[in-house]
Amino acid sequence: MTNHKPVEFIQHVLSTIILDAVQFFPQNKKKVHSEAHGLIFGIDKERSVECDYAFPVGSVANRDDISVLPDSKVDQAVKSAKELFSTSNCIATYHSHPYDEPFENWADPSNGDCAAADYLRLPYFLIIAIARNGQKDKPLSLQYGEGEAFEFSYNSKAGGHDWPNTKALNKKVVFINGEFQKYTFTVRSYKNTSRSLIDVDLISSEAELMMVLNEGTVQLKNLPSEETYRLRKMEYNLREENKERGKRNLEYHIGRLK
Repeated sequence: MTNHKPVEFIQHVLSTIILDAVQFFPQNKKKVHSEAHGLIFGIDKERSVECDYAFPVGSVANRDDISVLPDSKVDQAVKSAKELFSTSNCIATYHSHPYDEPFENWADPSNGDCAAADYLRLPYFLIIAIARNGQKDKPLSLQYGEGEAFEFSYNSKAGGHDWPNTKALNKKVVFINGEFQKYTFTVRSYKNTSRSLIDVDLISSEAELMMVLNEGTVQLKNLPSEETYRLRKMEYNLREENKERGKRNLEYHIGRLK
């Protein structure tokens, strides 16, 4: 079995996707669920698939039994985005799964997602499952989760909202869990093989920065504006390709922020 490199969110990719999913979360449960949809740009590097920019393209306009389609009005915006970026490639698409409550494997792809991934033909496919189930607003918190990895393929005998054909891969996969305001969410990444979607690890230097700051009891709300440049340096040092040589720099900046 091939071991795929992790998908890595750097800079503000993760927070952009979270805010997009929150923005398009359905406000009226009697109406059809509204789903965020967007593109992710990045570079396939030696140690990770580094994603440096997320481009929201609007709500999903149609979800039928076999596919998820973005609003046709943003097609031109998508084409323009692909033309603008000369330092990154369009390597993934993402969309949200809004639910009333979290449940086990809620960020797994549906049968319709498998069909959509085959149509889009991008190397990676990201899903953010999200529920508004809190009573009080909470600050953003992020943690890594770990679960069983699977391979998902389209089942021609099932509907779009049904489960696809699923095969256990006998290994663990890493994903991102979190809370923000009244929302709970999970973000998972999948490799698109053109025949199936395969669970791959999802990591984030932005998420790891937040974890490090929480461990060091650094209060961002009390951070002087002239010190915020240190956060950018710390995020850079936490990227997969920089961790080994950036450890000492990271410790230095944490010490200066305390």
